[in-house]
Amino acid sequence: MKKVGIVTLYYKNYNFGGLLQAYALPKIIRNQFKLDAEQISYSLCAVDDGAVNNMYIKKNNVIYQMAIKIFAQIEKQNITTRKRKFEQFMREIPHCEEVYDVHTIQECLSKYQVFICGGDQIWNIRNGVDNLKVFTLRFAPENVRKIAYAPSMAVLEMDSEGKECMEQGLSGLKAISVREKQSIELLKKVTNKKIEIVVDPVLLLNEEEWSKELREPILSKKYILCYLINDNVAQRKAIQKLAKKLQLQIVTFPHILANAVRKCDLFFGDIHDYTSGPREFLGLIKNAEFVITDSFHACVFSMIFQTPFVVLERDRAGVKGNMNSRIYDFTEEYHLEKQLVTAEMIITMDKIPKIDFSFAYAHWKKRREESLEYLANALKDN
Repeated sequence: MKKVGIVTLYYKNYNFGGLLQAYALPKIIRNQFKLDAEQISYSLCAVDDGAVNNMYIKKNNVIYQMAIKIFAQIEKQNITTRKRKFEQFMREIPHCEEVYDVHTIQECLSKYQVFICGGDQIWNIRNGVDNLKVFTLRFAPENVRKIAYAPSMAVLEMDSEGKECMEQGLSGLKAISVREKQSIELLKKVTNKKIEIVVDPVLLLNEEEWSKELREPILSKKYILCYLINDNVAQRKAIQKLAKKLQLQIVTFPHILANAVRKCDLFFGDIHDYTSGPREFLGLIKNAEFVITDSFHACVFSMIFQTPFVVLERDRAGVKGNMNSRIYDFTEEYHLEKQLVTAEMIITMDKIPKIDFSFAYAHWKKRREESLEYLANALKDN
């Protein structure tokens, strides 16, 4: 039996969507195509993003300093709890035990007959050129089957070094697909090969399959699930006003950055969830009265479970490196454009929007079949 090695953002990825897509792809390859598939534990080469902003303002007040110390201890425990939950789910995803990096990745060549780079933002130039070389499978020789399945570029501009890296990487791929159509225009500048648009790996599994994977939440009151990656304070204030109007509690996942909870998340929402892993995340989306997010995968799972949702812009529209393209593509393709909102629009809401998911579901079925056909052809011996 051929063994398939997948390179994506799997290893030590403490992100709900990132891990769920890493779970979905080997599962569908195993179940649908009866091939042994697993994630390659690839440790990202560090990229210098500059100094991390200090999360707290230092003050001389003794009481304030004592409070900060107490809170820091609680915060440390919460961060540890969340990491353990994610690591538990990581172990459930088929993966190799050896951990590779940019210098040792070639050592995995003897284990696999097919390589897939795919899912998530692996072709984001912000990951750095060294990682981009790995994520375009340049470590594998030309005679090995190499496939791209649904990578996202996230940003739609690259410098000359990035373009050169992508050109060389794409030249060795047997089959190329991407998640967003907005990526194609840029990629056509570096390759003449056919590029297909396929669904994100999480959309390869249907609602019934995902429902078997989730864990039901233990909450006595109805809630709004709020998953915000951006640090926009105005958006959070608008959501709080809406929740009060609807008499619903807010469940949040405070964002952890550089081993600290962001200041904008410290006092936002009613329930700060540090105990949920990806399975619990799915259960909370399915059972929410309403989902408010700026996350691509939270939008997708809201659609899968037919949970009412709205999505906020993560970055300002039009700015360099804007990361809204994947959300724009998704909402446009599935006729869910009305779910794109601003903070001002949230303030004016007086009820949870009703969404007709009939077109989205029918289109999803069609796109899922097309994407599975792409995978079948890419994996086929010819």
